Amino acid sequence: MAWFSKGRRDEPVSDARDTPVAFALSQTDFRTLVRVVEHARERMEVTGGSDADTIRNASGAELLPVLYPRVGTAVARGHGVAMLVSEIRHVEAAVINLESYGGHETVLVEGYALLKRLATLKEQAAAAETVDGILTLPPPTPRAPCG
Repeated sequence: MAWFSKGRRDEPVSDARDTPVAFALSQTDFRTLVRVVEHARERMEVTGGSDADTIRNASGAELLPVLYPRVGTAVARGHGVAMLVSEIRHVEAAVINLESYGGHETVLVEGYALLKRLATLKEQAAAAETVDGILTLPPPTPRAPCG
């Protein structure tokens, strides 16, 4: 019998990498994210020199259409907006390009503060689920009163 024909399977049956990992973004953080991304997109459009797809990607604007349906679900469920850990890169691109394209100082400061906040939230990331095609987080565990 060949060594590869009935070998032991070391991989798990369900791959944990397929489970989306997300954290809850507050409404305030979401508004800041929108402000930073929209300002980055606007600055890049004003300076010109790039096509619409490049601007959408470099400004982080491609993230917004993904997040908007999650906002409605979050409001309906009474908790934060689900944001994948992997989506932080869009905010990083927005802030870096905002700085490069001469964005307003206040928005730039908000962008860096948001990145710092996202780094903290990333540590609290948990498995997310998809409900009716929209990424959501499970309801928070209720706290039991102490003794």
